[in-house]
Amino acid sequence: MKQLEDHEAFETSSLIGHSARVYALYYKDGLLCTGSDDLSAKLWDVSTGQCVYGIQTHTCAAVKFDEQKLVTGSFDNTVACWEWSSGARTQHFRGHTGAVFSVDYSDELDILVSGSADFAVKVWALSAGTCLNTLTGHTEWVTKVVLQKCKVKSLLHSPGDYILLSADKYEIKIWPIGREINCKCLKTLSVSEDRSICLQPRLHFDGKYIVCSSALGLYQWDFASYDILRVIKTPEVANLALLGFGDVFALLFDNHYLYIMDLRTESLISRWPLPEYRKSKRGSSFLAGEASWLNGLDGHNDTGLVFATSMPDHSIHLVLWKEHC
Repeated sequence: MKQLEDHEAFETSSLIGHSARVYALYYKDGLLCTGSDDLSAKLWDVSTGQCVYGIQTHTCAAVKFDEQKLVTGSFDNTVACWEWSSGARTQHFRGHTGAVFSVDYSDELDILVSGSADFAVKVWALSAGTCLNTLTGHTEWVTKVVLQKCKVKSLLHSPGDYILLSADKYEIKIWPIGREINCKCLKTLSVSEDRSICLQPRLHFDGKYIVCSSALGLYQWDFASYDILRVIKTPEVANLALLGFGDVFALLFDNHYLYIMDLRTESLISRWPLPEYRKSKRGSSFLAGEASWLNGLDGHNDTGLVFATSMPDHSIHLVLWKEHC
């Protein structure tokens, strides 16, 4: 905590290897995936800075991966699934009529979801590539879809149910998802009825709370009741984008600094300078790394990646916890 308060807890490094703008990032278990306009996706080991895999793809607006495969949403209006080991495209999902800005999937459900500039959310069979459903109701670009298990009981869902969230710049929509594709939107959340206030990327959903940033502050909704639990103001800094949200800390940033907020006091306790770069409006080109420390520092979880963003020179700027002496 002292290192954080003295702004001395982090260090930085770069990943260099792409030859064009990197639009899409995804982090998991020490690995960072980058999708670029150079028509490639790379998988990096953050601790060594080494590129583990590099495969040829289409233009990537969104990426998500696991050990075997990579799923890409593209500016060419399609979604594709690729095998890391061979680089082969194993599935192609066609049907959107605008760029695909966000993807998520579940191997357990064998479902892929995509959000697009055509205002639609599509639900696909992951292995077969067929479109199971198109969810309509958004009136702006769908910039984020999240497929997540619910952790609380409410009138509409039970713990363990899969929930689909989709967001545009004004609204967050909540959909049921399962084998029987029933597609009534359960609830629409927004921070202003008259659309005067935009939501900032990114949307946080952990199965208990939905959190999103706006010009009015951080909004936290209780997923059991859909009520707004609290609005956290950041008076000293306007328009902070949300990177991560836990029980104890939130990670936020603007064009100049990374900020850590202590959620118990709702005060910013630390900041870290960021290089000049352009923050993407959709939130695809920056992310938080390891998240467990957001629930409290335990003496072991202050290691690894804190934050990554793509840079104008096509490199990736990394903020890491400083190694312990």
